[in-house]
Amino acid sequence: MRKAIEVKDFSFRYRNASSSTLKRISFAVDKGSFFCIIGANGAGKSTLCNALVGLIPHYFVGRSKGLVQIEGVDVAKTTIAELSKTIGLVFQNPFNQLSYTAGTVAEELAFGLGNYGVPREVMHEKVLQVARLMHVEELLDKNPLDLSGGQVQRVAFGSAFIMEPSILVLDECTAQLDPLGSEEIFNIVKDLNSSGVTVVMVDHDMERVAQYADQVMVMRKGKVAALGTPREVFTNPRTPDWGIDVPDYVKLGRGLQSAGFDLDELPIDESHAVQTVRGLL
Repeated sequence: MRKAIEVKDFSFRYRNASSSTLKRISFAVDKGSFFCIIGANGAGKSTLCNALVGLIPHYFVGRSKGLVQIEGVDVAKTTIAELSKTIGLVFQNPFNQLSYTAGTVAEELAFGLGNYGVPREVMHEKVLQVARLMHVEELLDKNPLDLSGGQVQRVAFGSAFIMEPSILVLDECTAQLDPLGSEEIFNIVKDLNSSGVTVVMVDHDMERVAQYADQVMVMRKGKVAALGTPREVFTNPRTPDWGIDVPDYVKLGRGLQSAGFDLDELPIDESHAVQTVRGLL
């Protein structure tokens, strides 16, 4: 089966930088899977996201080596416009997502559709559908520059989702949202993944990563430090060396084990937390 994403021995150094931000990165993402990327600040996560959607090498200037393929297409040999039909990115900073050419939220959501010549009546229907999904219906006539950070984040997600890509790359896409808003957006992400959309997500919420990821990749100083299932990654004794925290469930399980408890002897009708502890340890 063809992979959704294949990265082979990929390195990238920004122009005028003294060292490479990404160093011989290699990994693959199965179609329809939920793939999470974690790591400390400065590990190269956002740079990798930019490489997946073609902003590297077509927008950011620098020196790259290796191969990035999206559904069998070499990113370096196609265009961002062509890639956007297959893969969409929601930026960590939602204001980077705005076109700065639209006078209203409705026009912002429709911007990408307009570039592909989608009929006006279809465009209008899609904008209303996505606006309801993102809970921004009441903002459609407002200027995107007048919105709060959380509102812009919803619009940014909507502008990527409206293009119906088969792969979504989410670079901490809920950073500007409160817990309730974050949960609402993540529920949408889960539904999209359940419908077959491949999700690549950068996140700092380790509980969420542990619960939903099929594969977890840890980045450290521009390299792949670990790659595996949540259980394989979070139970690895080297996690402190990677600059990441572990889920509270893992801490709880380790504490119980250190105190002499046998997790297999806990009651059968246990809470979700105990089930997760058992799954990760």
